[in-house]
Amino acid sequence: MNNMSIAKSNNLIDASYKLNVQAQKLVLACLGKIDSRPDKNVTKEISITALEFSEMMGIDIKNAHRELYKATDALFKSSIILRDENEEIELRWIQMKVKKLKGEGAVRLMWSDEVLKYISQLQSRFTTYKLRSIANLQSSHSIRIYELLMKFNSTGERVIYLEDFKSALGIADKYHQFKDLNKWVIKPSIKELNLRSDLEIKLETIKKGRSVAALSFEFKKSAQLKMDI
Repeated sequence: MNNMSIAKSNNLIDASYKLNVQAQKLVLACLGKIDSRPDKNVTKEISITALEFSEMMGIDIKNAHRELYKATDALFKSSIILRDENEEIELRWIQMKVKKLKGEGAVRLMWSDEVLKYISQLQSRFTTYKLRSIANLQSSHSIRIYELLMKFNSTGERVIYLEDFKSALGIADKYHQFKDLNKWVIKPSIKELNLRSDLEIKLETIKKGRSVAALSFEFKKSAQLKMDI
């Protein structure tokens, strides 16, 4: 299992986007290859082989080519929404359709100019975690929740408004009833994270009147990385 670190700009951590699990892992695998030290320039193009993808993410090498190509197609169709008090900006992850180097069993992607700016700004605001910590996760929601929590790794606590949580997971227009969100997203994700990641998570809801307004997470690193079950 790979022990490579990922550093992702916190602007991207809290952004709104939805990627399938293959595309999520492709982005993280590519970020894992980037040297995030301040004195290092991030190149716009990056290549990754099916073998690297397999080793980083614990994917059977027999399926790695197919999973890698599926991931590149999904990434090309996906966007990121960044919000602040004044505006909302939609960005593309990559500038053009990913080039599949079939003879080499690899892909080459080119970050969009806007995303490259955020990837490059890892000097003072970044979240770092080990690639192997998310390699066993099978749900894109689980990976996003892991990212959202790791931004607060120093405290082991995070409170997030329910609407911000849904937006970050790219499901703002779904699960209008909390019971449905809890059943189909929150509970399965927390269960998977407790089983397969290096976190132990407890969750409580914060209510305003009778409605759930926010989620309160408490988490800590487990003594040993849990394996796939």
